[in-house]
Amino acid sequence: MTQRSSLARAGLIVTGAFLASRLLGWLRIVVFGATFGAGPDLDAFFAAFRLPDLMFQLVAAGAMSAALVPIVSGLHAHGEDERAWRVASTVLTLILATLLVLAVVVAVAAPVLIPAIVSFDAAGTERTIELTRIMLLSPILLAAAAVATSLLNAQGRFAASAVAPLVYNLAIIGAAIFLAPVLGVPGLALGVVIGALGHLLIQLRPLRATGFRYRPQVDLSDPDARQALVLMAPRALGLGASQVTFLVATSLASGLATGSVSAFTFAFTAFQIPLGVIGQPMGVVTLPSMSRDVARGEVAGYVSLVTRSVRLILFVMLPIAVIGMVLRTQAVGLLFNYGRFSERGVELTAGVLLVLLIALPPEAMIAILARAFYANRDTVTPVAAAILAVLINVTFGIVAVTQLGLELPGIALGIALGAWAEALLLVAVLDRRMAGFRPMDVMEAGVRSAIGAVLAGLTASGVLGFLEGALSHATTKSALIVEILVAGGAGGLVYLAVSLALRIPELTTIVRLMSDALPRPGRP
Repeated sequence: MTQRSSLARAGLIVTGAFLASRLLGWLRIVVFGATFGAGPDLDAFFAAFRLPDLMFQLVAAGAMSAALVPIVSGLHAHGEDERAWRVASTVLTLILATLLVLAVVVAVAAPVLIPAIVSFDAAGTERTIELTRIMLLSPILLAAAAVATSLLNAQGRFAASAVAPLVYNLAIIGAAIFLAPVLGVPGLALGVVIGALGHLLIQLRPLRATGFRYRPQVDLSDPDARQALVLMAPRALGLGASQVTFLVATSLASGLATGSVSAFTFAFTAFQIPLGVIGQPMGVVTLPSMSRDVARGEVAGYVSLVTRSVRLILFVMLPIAVIGMVLRTQAVGLLFNYGRFSERGVELTAGVLLVLLIALPPEAMIAILARAFYANRDTVTPVAAAILAVLINVTFGIVAVTQLGLELPGIALGIALGAWAEALLLVAVLDRRMAGFRPMDVMEAGVRSAIGAVLAGLTASGVLGFLEGALSHATTKSALIVEILVAGGAGGLVYLAVSLALRIPELTTIVRLMSDALPRPGRP
């Protein structure tokens, strides 16, 4: 099987699972909104999620892909399986111990930490403290699951690790339906813990089939174990810095109108759907291949894969971003306007989503570009770029809210500016370090895709205006579906036509990848 065919099939599996996960994530948010509305209970839940999530992101999360996948992939490529398992056991033991200590500290210090983050009233602050303490077990379970995911992905096994988030979301949805009516919002927090446990358990059997056996040990005599920790440190710093963005956003939003924290979270959930379905899966499936290319000294293949992936991600994400801006209100109304979710909530959420979509292309690029550095066992450069992005978006967000009066859209604009700065910096550094990488080729592809995206957006806007008049600005779900399908479809057809006219090669690449991903008679 060729590398392209292998990547295509892996991409199909991961993309399908990510799509299902995002759909369940959307359903989860819909159930939240329908049950509680964009109000104080949901504001407290989303705010309480921040510290446990910060712990997970700081200690594990993407640090696993940055450290374990390249090292374990390299060891497997050289037939050193047992050594790979020892390294993984050492990393997992240290991570679990660290998170356990952090959980105890945060539980004790929550009455001091939470008021420093949010600006709720006394009841809202107390509710946030309670929910935070309940969810402190989740980062420990998710960290163990992240190690399992990394070990499976390092061997090219993506199915179980891609399905695990589905279990996580299903558990939380179940808690919202069955526990929340009895326990209130603490039922959602319990659902997060149950979901984290399911995320881990679903991966244990396929992980055992690889030959991995966890041993609670810390063996720092192995140079690869030490290097894994060295690689994790800057990545953890970068992820921690990135979480500052959400802590500041939560803090700023909590001082605005009631429901602002929820509206920002709803908009960010919608923003994450295309990013999670397309951008992140591409990064996941390309990292092991890039790592193997580097380990074998196949520099040309590595450079080619990075370049083609970035061009392809721009080709797909630019039209989605532009058409999404046009159809933002319809999308939010269709996605979230159920039960106690109000029209005011739709308006707030759509305004934030409009600005967040500016960040969609660079965020998708970062999913590829950062992994190009991880494959070379370089986690410092992506971290430096991430810290720059955080400085930009936090500074701009604070100024936008406190000085310019831009409120929630101002917070989102800071995130967008930071994302573009991070992506462009990573491209510039790759240009200097990677022989054969030609950023002008990427820029040329991006410009041609942008031309098509703008024309697609103008078409979608024109068709939407006609439909809104014909449907008398109806806001029923059927009217919203018609507007999204017809206006979005018209924009998509124009984009395809422009791509053909401009002979954009990524269109052919997508067709070939789809062909490679689909099974054929006689082909394994």
